[in-house]
Amino acid sequence: MILASQKVLLLFILWQKIVGMKRIAVLIVLICLGFSYSSQGQSCLENYRKAFMARGSEDVVDSTYEDVIISIRAGETNECYLGMVTVRNGKILLDNFYIKLEDNTYDNIGPRLKSGQPPVEINNGVSQLILDKRDSKYNVVFVSHIKPKKKGFMKAPDFDLN
Repeated sequence: MILASQKVLLLFILWQKIVGMKRIAVLIVLICLGFSYSSQGQSCLENYRKAFMARGSEDVVDSTYEDVIISIRAGETNECYLGMVTVRNGKILLDNFYIKLEDNTYDNIGPRLKSGQPPVEINNGVSQLILDKRDSKYNVVFVSHIKPKKKGFMKAPDFDLN
């Protein structure tokens, strides 16, 4: 027969296990939420920059590029759009700065950009910061200029002497 003191001790041990499991469950939920938040918190621009930092970029020569990504940041939001820009003397021309529309035409947003900005240079496939009249921040990413992934070493096949 179980004594009252033993019952109290068993209830205390059971309570500690339940509380301990709740703590573990809460900790697991918090860790999962942290991982999902950190992956969502990365902007498209940050993802492209990481790729360019890891692989490097080919030189961006003078031309008109219809395959760029334009990152627009206003406050806490960041959106990336397809676009077209012209590069002359290694710098982006702000009067030829287009975002692609859903009907595959382009909208020149050059007039919306702040005037008097210094020439926009390109470093490692990503432009310097560009501001518009509402202080939204723009960057141009030259995705076609990212270097391919480096090839890994080829492993030798196992050799059996038997």
